[in-house]
Amino acid sequence: MIIKSQIYNLRLVIVALSTLMCALGYYAYNNYSSLNEYHEFLIDENAMVESELSQMVASYDSLRFDNRDLQTKLDNSRIRIARILDSVKYLKPDVYLVSHYKKQLQVLKNENNSILALVEKLNAENEFLKQEAIRVGAELDQTISFSEHLESKNSTLSIINSKYQEKINKAKVLSVSSIAMQGVRRVTNNGDIKSTTTARRAKQINVCFTIPENKFAVKGKKELYVQIVDPLNNVVGDQGVFNTEASSLIYSKKIMVDYKNKNLEQCLFVKPSEDQSLQKGDYYVTVYHKSRLIGKTTMTLK
Repeated sequence: MIIKSQIYNLRLVIVALSTLMCALGYYAYNNYSSLNEYHEFLIDENAMVESELSQMVASYDSLRFDNRDLQTKLDNSRIRIARILDSVKYLKPDVYLVSHYKKQLQVLKNENNSILALVEKLNAENEFLKQEAIRVGAELDQTISFSEHLESKNSTLSIINSKYQEKINKAKVLSVSSIAMQGVRRVTNNGDIKSTTTARRAKQINVCFTIPENKFAVKGKKELYVQIVDPLNNVVGDQGVFNTEASSLIYSKKIMVDYKNKNLEQCLFVKPSEDQSLQKGDYYVTVYHKSRLIGKTTMTLK
C-alpha cells in the first residue's frame, strides 16, 4: 500500500511539472512573439520617421529664396533635419529614441508648415506685385505713348503757331506804296509844287508815299527814315545816321507820323547840303521803319 501511494504521488508531481512546463513554454512563446512584433513595430516606426525626414529634406532642397531671413530659417531647419536623419539611419531604434524622433519630427513639421505658409504668402505677394508691375508697365506705356502723341501734336501745333505768328508778325510790319519822287524848282505861296526833270533847275526833291491800311499794325507814332542817294552815290541832305538790320546808314530825312491803321499819305522835301548840288542821273529813294526797309523807288534827272 505504501509503495502504491508513493507511485501515485510521483505521478501527480510529474503531471504537475508537465503542466507547468507547458504553461512556461506557452508563456515564453507568447512573450517571444510579442517581442518580435514590438521590435518590428519599432523598425516600422523608425522607417516611417526616416521616410518623412527624407521627404522633408528633398522638399527643402528644391526651395530657394531671395529673402535672406527666410533662407536662413530654411537652412537651419535643413541642418536639423539632416542631423536627425543621420541618427535615425545609424542608431539602433528603441522606445525612447523612436518617441524622441517622433517628437522632433512633429516640431519640424510645424516649422515646415510655418515656412511653407510664409512661402505661400510671399508667392501670393510676389504674384500681386508682378501683376501690379505688369499693370503699371502697361499704364506707363500708354502714358508714354499718349505723351509722345501729345508731344508730336504739340510740335505740329507749335510749327503751325510759329507759321501763323510769322504771318502775323509780317502782317504787323508797316509798308509804303505809291512812292513818287520828283525834282522841285520851287514851291509857290499857296503850296503848289513847280516840278522839273532837269538837274540844274532842281533845288530840292519831293517824295510822296502812302502807308496803307493795316489792321494788324500797332497804332501810334511811327518814326520813318528816308534816304536819297544821288548818281554819285552820295546821300542827299545828310541829316545823321540810323541803324538797319544789316548796317548803319546815313538818312536824308527823319519824320514822325501818327498812324491809325488807315491809309496815310505823307509828303516831304529833301534839300541838298550847302556844299552839294543835284546831279544828272538816277536817284534812289528808300524808306525805313524800325531799321527795316519798307519801300523804295527811283527817279531820273536830266
